[in-house]
Amino acid sequence: MSSNVKAKPQTFSSSGLYGTATTNKNGTTYNPSNFEKQLVGMTTQYIPQYLQQLVNPTYDSEVFKAQTTQRNRLANQSFENNLINPLSQRGLTRGSSVNQMSNQFANKLADLETDAMANEDTRNANMLNNLFNYYQVPYGIMMGMSDFSNQQYQSAVQNALKQNELNNKALKTWATSLGNMSGFGAGQGDNSSGMGWGGLVGTGLGYALGGPAGASVGSIFGNQLGNLWK
Repeated sequence: MSSNVKAKPQTFSSSGLYGTATTNKNGTTYNPSNFEKQLVGMTTQYIPQYLQQLVNPTYDSEVFKAQTTQRNRLANQSFENNLINPLSQRGLTRGSSVNQMSNQFANKLADLETDAMANEDTRNANMLNNLFNYYQVPYGIMMGMSDFSNQQYQSAVQNALKQNELNNKALKTWATSLGNMSGFGAGQGDNSSGMGWGGLVGTGLGYALGGPAGASVGSIFGNQLGNLWK
């Protein structure tokens, strides 16, 4: 790419929670929003914690402890209301019967605890999966916006190249015209007066742009162009 090609930097913004991507001749940079910084910061903080619980669970989360307390309370209440109290009212609370029912209750409670631990493992796995998904959202947004910004910049570069090409063609056409007019003037004997058509045109353009001083410079420039195409 020619160093003479100048394209304006192109910025693409989500106009929302996410940041902006800007592309210039040096590449693409992404400026994240405060929301993105907070999101990435929180996910990177909690991912290791939930990963540790998944690999080596301690079942000491506030959620699990609250569920355990509630589960034990309801189980004890159900055991007393549905078994112990009715049997006591009927005089059937012999030692062997109570022991048997207590063992059954303990086994049932153990089963409930095992199910609760499995549910806690599933909850940690789901939370870890969600955290990874949240962590990758800003990355996906960044890559998409950066790609779009780069496409806009490449389009601007192509437009600049086309404009430079048109300008160069126009300059060559103008210079050729001056040279042809200078040659025509020389063929008609205009050089006897010290100035060909190229000089005349250059003088006129110079005067229009810069007054008498500009006319003098334009005359010299016009004659030089005329000499090139003799």
